[in-house]
Amino acid sequence: MNTKKIFSIFLILLGEALIIVSFLYFGRNLTTNILVLNIIVSSIIYLLWFVEKFIPMINLKDKTQKGVGSLGLKWVFTFLYAVSAIGVMVVFNTIRPIDVNAQIIFHGILFFLLLVGLYFVFYSSQKAGEVFGEEAGNRSRLDEIKTSTKEVKLKLDQMENIPSDITVRMTALFENLRFISPSNNREAITLEASFLRDIKVLQDCLSEIPNNFDKIIENIKNCEATFKERKQIFSN
Repeated sequence: MNTKKIFSIFLILLGEALIIVSFLYFGRNLTTNILVLNIIVSSIIYLLWFVEKFIPMINLKDKTQKGVGSLGLKWVFTFLYAVSAIGVMVVFNTIRPIDVNAQIIFHGILFFLLLVGLYFVFYSSQKAGEVFGEEAGNRSRLDEIKTSTKEVKLKLDQMENIPSDITVRMTALFENLRFISPSNNREAITLEASFLRDIKVLQDCLSEIPNNFDKIIENIKNCEATFKERKQIFSN
């Protein structure tokens, strides 16, 4: 455990100690049960607000940044709970005092609503992570297509006695790949897999000796046809 974490824990514990001491000193006129209840509720509010300061919800090392999408929602529920819980303590301890059991019921309802809110925060965060993962998968397939096509193009450039028609078509195919956008469409995923198979077949053709140029052109045409179909598909 590094120094920063140790200091953060120390500050949190110090703040909690100050809450307890303050209630014990200023709340001597309250019954023990109500005093304990107020300390517990105040501690929950304190932890909700200040743990985030020392243990941020947003992890800068997390590429998904899923916490960003739910951060505003978290603070809304935290704020509403804190205001409501403090209001209940003030009203039912000073303005219109009621017995501890009734106060526990009110605080229990507020805490339940807080948990429901935090559930939605968690769900929102998880959803953001799933969307990022899906988008990353869509991009990775296109990156693999571009890498495989580039490898074939470079291999053709290094080979001798290759007809210009083959190199020109391969160069055009590689350059046109930049016009494809990532897509979560099922048909797009199928076509991308088909393109990878076609480009693999083309790559194997280049290893044959002697080269069968007609077969190479035929395989390039297959890649071009698949590319043309895929280019017309966008995300849902």
